[in-house]
Amino acid sequence: MKEKLSLRQRKFAEYYAQSGNTVQSAIKAGYSEKYANGRAYELLENVGVAEYIRSISDKQSRKRIISALKRQEILSDIAINRDNMQESADIIRAIDLLNKMTGEYLNKIEVSASLRAETSKLDDLIKQMSADDG
Repeated sequence: MKEKLSLRQRKFAEYYAQSGNTVQSAIKAGYSEKYANGRAYELLENVGVAEYIRSISDKQSRKRIISALKRQEILSDIAINRDNMQESADIIRAIDLLNKMTGEYLNKIEVSASLRAETSKLDDLIKQMSADDG
């Protein structure tokens, strides 16, 4: 994908992934202002450019997102570290979030049904249908 793009297309994609501004990205990449103002949107329609932008954006977003394990470590530090005179509400919230993340809470769902009532309704329907046939 990267090899099929010209140097200006690659630069445009990199600037666009950072800013999201089509015109400014095209100008910074070396396109003329006339082209940037009138036709830079066409660069976004180029499949290779669009894929390159997507791959750059995906890499950048992955760097910003911390893993579940890292979040658990941070919350554990909050829950354990009482030396900093943290509010007890912060400690309770951290423990609560940890419990939710690790599935410590069970969701109870109560279901009640009367199979006998449904069976008798079905029997009544079958009898009616048999009577109608006869």
